[in-house]
Amino acid sequence: MTNIQLKIVLSSLFLLTHSVFATANEVSAQQQVSAATDASIDVEINSGADSAAANSNHRYVYDVYYKSISIGDMTQEYRWKGKNVAVNSVADFSFLYFSFGGSQQSDIVWDETKNLFLSRSFVRESVGFSTVEMTAKFDPTGHHSEVVNNGESAEYSNQEGPIVDFNTVTLQIGEGLKKGQTDFEFYMQTSDDIAHYFFQLKGTEVIKTKFGEMEVYRVQQTRKKDRTFIAWFAPHFDYQMVKFEYQRKVLDIHGELVEHGTDF
Repeated sequence: MTNIQLKIVLSSLFLLTHSVFATANEVSAQQQVSAATDASIDVEINSGADSAAANSNHRYVYDVYYKSISIGDMTQEYRWKGKNVAVNSVADFSFLYFSFGGSQQSDIVWDETKNLFLSRSFVRESVGFSTVEMTAKFDPTGHHSEVVNNGESAEYSNQEGPIVDFNTVTLQIGEGLKKGQTDFEFYMQTSDDIAHYFFQLKGTEVIKTKFGEMEVYRVQQTRKKDRTFIAWFAPHFDYQMVKFEYQRKVLDIHGELVEHGTDF
């Protein structure tokens, strides 16, 4: 692996701590490096209210790998209060003697009118190659946001759909799968933009997991020819993601659920 390729891997792994989805930040970082080098079932029907009522606290831990090399873990914690939920996502990675990670705490509400989960606010922190401190607040409609990123303020508006954060994206995909939804479209808040993402249900499979064989839903990101992102969601875990794969240029990242608990 060349030094430039290593820089791409390290930068992208660091940005992965913000989301298992490829964010606009990651696209920008990889484009800058590339330019410098001339180098990339049956559906169980439950509403959001039913889902919230059935859940209390849940903690999911994922082992994450670059190719066959373990680089650390990601954790997602859900604390439900009625129909609303506080989600804390934490990533702790190390690669070739470099340590980096981050966290994002999101407040998410269930909107009865839109029949969707909406982001209300989030706080993001990351350390490693650089330090990021970011907060975001969303208005009740979800169409407007106020972001403070390392002390710099900005406002965003989007009339095409509500602006959400990545914790809401994964939650809403699971909710949609319960209702038989096959296509997903999101406008996700990044540190300096609103990213537009599309995902599609590609079918159901039976895969081997640490918890035994499971029937899962395979969801893939679409309309992005330069990358492949696939996630598997399991009804056994209330349609939580249990496995993911991400490939782009020299990147080959994958992760799987290895721990689930309710006492934390």
